[in-house]
Amino acid sequence: MRYSIEIKKFLYSQYFFGGLRMAIGVSLPAVLCLIVFRNTELGFTIATGALGACVVDMPGPLKYKHNEMLICSVLGFVAALATGLATFNVFALGATVAALTFALSLTVAYGNRWPQIGFATLFMMVVTLEEHLSPLAALTNAAWILAGGLWYTYWATLVLQWQAYRVEKQALAESVFACAEYLLARAAFYDVDADLDVCYSNLVEKQIAAVELQDAARAIVLRNLPKLRRGKLDRKRVTLFNLFINVVDLHELFVGAHTDYPLLRRTFGNADLMLFYRDLIRKAAFDLDEIGLAVLQNRVSESRISVKAELRAIEYELELLRKEGQAQRQAEAYAAASASFRRIWSGIRLIDKMKKSLADDSPTVRTELRLDPSLTRFLSGRRVPLRQIFSNLTMTSPSFRHALRVTIAVALGFALGRVLPLTNAYWIVMTTLIIMKPGYSLTKQRNQQRIVGTAIGCTVSIALILLVHSPHVLLAVMFASMVMSYSLLLFNYTASVVFTSAYVLLLFHLLAPGSLHIIGERAIDTVVGCALAIAASRLFPYWEYRDIGKLVTELLATSRQHLEAAWWWGGQQGEPAGAAAAGTNAAVATERGAPADRDFRYRLARKNAHIAFANLAQALRRMLIEPEAHRKFVPELNDLLVQSHTLAAQITAAMPLIRSIADKESERPLALQRTLSVVRENLANAHAADAPSADPAEPTKQLTRELDAMVTDAERSGQHANEFVQELKMLGLQAKQMLAASFLIRKDARTILLSED
Repeated sequence: MRYSIEIKKFLYSQYFFGGLRMAIGVSLPAVLCLIVFRNTELGFTIATGALGACVVDMPGPLKYKHNEMLICSVLGFVAALATGLATFNVFALGATVAALTFALSLTVAYGNRWPQIGFATLFMMVVTLEEHLSPLAALTNAAWILAGGLWYTYWATLVLQWQAYRVEKQALAESVFACAEYLLARAAFYDVDADLDVCYSNLVEKQIAAVELQDAARAIVLRNLPKLRRGKLDRKRVTLFNLFINVVDLHELFVGAHTDYPLLRRTFGNADLMLFYRDLIRKAAFDLDEIGLAVLQNRVSESRISVKAELRAIEYELELLRKEGQAQRQAEAYAAASASFRRIWSGIRLIDKMKKSLADDSPTVRTELRLDPSLTRFLSGRRVPLRQIFSNLTMTSPSFRHALRVTIAVALGFALGRVLPLTNAYWIVMTTLIIMKPGYSLTKQRNQQRIVGTAIGCTVSIALILLVHSPHVLLAVMFASMVMSYSLLLFNYTASVVFTSAYVLLLFHLLAPGSLHIIGERAIDTVVGCALAIAASRLFPYWEYRDIGKLVTELLATSRQHLEAAWWWGGQQGEPAGAAAAGTNAAVATERGAPADRDFRYRLARKNAHIAFANLAQALRRMLIEPEAHRKFVPELNDLLVQSHTLAAQITAAMPLIRSIADKESERPLALQRTLSVVRENLANAHAADAPSADPAEPTKQLTRELDAMVTDAERSGQHANEFVQELKMLGLQAKQMLAASFLIRKDARTILLSED
C-alpha cells in the first residue's frame, strides 16, 4: 500500500473536510458560552442540538441536506420538550421515551436520510433523560437545543455554499479513487497465483463501492450542471462534468474488458503476456489515483507513470502468437486476449484524455455529453409520501418490526439504568440506539465494532490522562479526536468509535479532573447497551433472505433492459423475437428516436443494472453475517452475481460492435438476433413457474453453430472488409459468452425464486 498517497487522499477528502466542519460547528457554541458567558451547562445544551443536526450532515446535495437538518432540529425540539415535561415522574418519562422511540424508529420506512433524522432526534431526547425539569425549564432547555440545531444547520449550509465547488470535486475524486480500486481488483485476475474465487469476491466488493460513489457523485454533479455565464459555459463546471462522464465511461470500459479468465489461464498460464496485462492495469489504476489527487488539490496531474512498455510488449506477444498460429489453434483464447487488450488500450487513452483536460487552459469549452433536461432521469427521487408510514403499521413490515425491537431494547435499557448501580440510563440507551439497525447483520457488525472501539478508546484515554498532565495538550488531543471521529464515521466505524470514546472521556476528565471512575462506568454502560442491542435484534427478526427474491427479480429486469438498450442501439428493424409479446414495443419506439435519446436510454439502463447488482450483492454480504440457519441460496446467489457481472460486461463490450454493424448493414445477422433473443428470454422467463426448464445443451450447440457459420459466410463472401469480419467474429464470441451466462443466471434465479414461492 502506498501510505503517502492514502494519507493525502484522506486529508483532502470530503470525509476529513466534513469531520473538521462538524467538530468546529459542534464545539464552537460550547467554547463561546464558556469563555463569554462562563456558562458551561448552556454551552453543552446548545452543543447537543448542534450535535444532533450534524448527524444528518452526510455527503449529498446541499438542497436536501439543508432541509433535512432543519427538520431534524425541529423534531429534536419537540422530542426534548416532551421528554423534559415528562421528567416529573419516572413512569411518565418511561412512557414518553417508549412512544418517541417507536415513532422515530418507524421513520426508517421512508428511507433516504430519515434513519439518520430519527436517530438524531432520539439523541436529543436521550440527553434529557437524567434531568429533572419544570415546565418552563423544559421549554427553555428544548429552545436552546433548537438554537443549537439551527446554528449548526446554517453554519454547515454557509460553509458548504462557500465551498460548493470543492465539495463537488471531492465527490468526483472519490468516484475516481473507487474506479482505481476496481482496476486493481481486475488486474488480480491476470495473476495466475491468485485464487479466482477470491478475485471474484473482491471484484464484486469493488464494483459495489464504485457504483455507490458514482451515484453519490452523480447526485451532486448533475444537480450543478454547467450554466451559461456571459454567453459561455462555466469552464470549471464543464471540466468536472466531463471528468465525471469520463470516469463512468472508463469504469464501463474495464467492466467490458471482463473475459473468460479460466480459459486465459489454461491457455497462457504464467506467460509474460499475462504479467504484462496485470502490470498494465495496475499502472492505469495508479495513474487514476494521481488524477483523483490532482482534482482534490486543484492542480495539473503530474503523473510520471508510463505504460508504453507494457502496451508494446502486449502488442508484440499477440503478434508473436498470431505468427505461431495460435489465432487458429486457440481461436477463442486469442480473440479474448485481443479484445481485452483493445478495451484496456481504449481505457488508457481515456485516462490520458482526463489528464489533458485537467491541464488544458483553453477558454473554449465542450461537454462530453449534451446538456439536456433528460439528464435528470439519472437522479434518484427524494420525495417522501407522508402517508407511507401508516401502511407499515403491520407485523409484515420490516420497519414496524425494527421499531418494536428498538422500543423494547430502549425501555429495558432505561429501566436497567435506573436500577443497576454504576450505570447511567442515558448512556445505555444511547449505546443501544447507536448499535441497533434494521437488519440483524448490521446490528451484529456494529455491536462488535462498538465493543472493540470502546475498549481501545478507554485504554488510550486512561494512558493519556495518566501520562499527560497539561490541560491544554489534552484539550488539543480531544479536539483532534473529535475531528477524526466524524471523519472516519462513514468508512471505518471501529476507528471512529475509538476516537469518539477518547474525546468524550477526555471531556469528562477536563470537566471533573481525577474522576477516572467515569471511564469504568462508561465501559459498563457500553457493555450493557451492546448486550441489549444484540439480544433485542433476535426479536421479530426480518432476515435478509426475505428480500432476496425481490432483488433478484429487479436484477433480472434491469439486465434485460440493459441488453435491449444495447441491442436496439442502431434503431434497426431487427428486434429480438418475442419483444412484442413481452410488451416492449413502446420501449422500442422510444429507442428509435434521436441518437442522443438512444445514448441517454442506454446509459440509464446501464446505471440501473449496476445499481440492482450492487443492491443484491450488499444483501448477500449482510446475509452472510446472519446465523447460518437463515442463510439461503448462498451458492446460487454467488454464482448469479458472477454470471450477472459477466453478462453485463459482455453487453457493454458488445454494444459498440452492435452499433458499428448496425451502421454498416441494412439488416442484422439472423444468428445474432436469434442468440440475443434467447438471452433475453432466459432473463425474462427465469421466474416463471410454467416456463420450460432451461436445458442449455441443445440450444447452445445449435446457436454456436449458427454463429460460427455467420462468421464463416462473411469471410467466404468476399463482400466485407477484414475489419468488419473481425468485428463480427468478436461479436459472435461475446454472444456465446452472453448465452452461457444467461442460462446459468436462469438456472440460479429459478432455484431462488421458485423455492421462495
